[in-house]
Amino acid sequence: MFYYNLNSLYMGLNYNAIFFMGADSYLIDTEKKYKLVDPSPLENLIALYGLEDVTKSLSRINPDGSKGVKLRKSYKNHIQDISGKHQIPPPKPIPMSLLDPGLSQMPDTIQQLSPDLLHKALKFEKTPANGIPGFNIVDLAMNDQHTLMRGDDAVDNEDASLRKGKRKKKSQNYPDDIKRIHT
Repeated sequence: MFYYNLNSLYMGLNYNAIFFMGADSYLIDTEKKYKLVDPSPLENLIALYGLEDVTKSLSRINPDGSKGVKLRKSYKNHIQDISGKHQIPPPKPIPMSLLDPGLSQMPDTIQQLSPDLLHKALKFEKTPANGIPGFNIVDLAMNDQHTLMRGDDAVDNEDASLRKGKRKKKSQNYPDDIKRIHT
């Protein structure tokens, strides 16, 4: 290997390998031999590999100067025939226990409630002897036999029949050919 100063290099020399070593210098390896790249990047690689049809289908301007087919910003149409998933799923949030493993090992601390707050929250009044007005304990029942036992408390018979699934047909008091006027 030879060490040359950048200022003393003659630009017409054909060296096989030149390595940049610093601000003003190169390291040249004269023993190293490199083969030329085949094909050369100076050739028309599109024509060489037969990609003219792809180039024409993706060109935004036709050879006559008119606008070509408007392409999507993505190449979704071009990759649909390739097997696999083409939709990138949205990122899933990372659980906090993975970010901070010590967090899941910390015990939950329960703070003691003040006695005044408990007294206010759990203060109940006595129920009157007649019960709570407007409340029927049968309303809490879940099967149909209890709803049939309501008797006096049930509202109109029409409402009861609606609950059973029977609907009353509406009668029309006006002729069919005259339309109602909505105001």
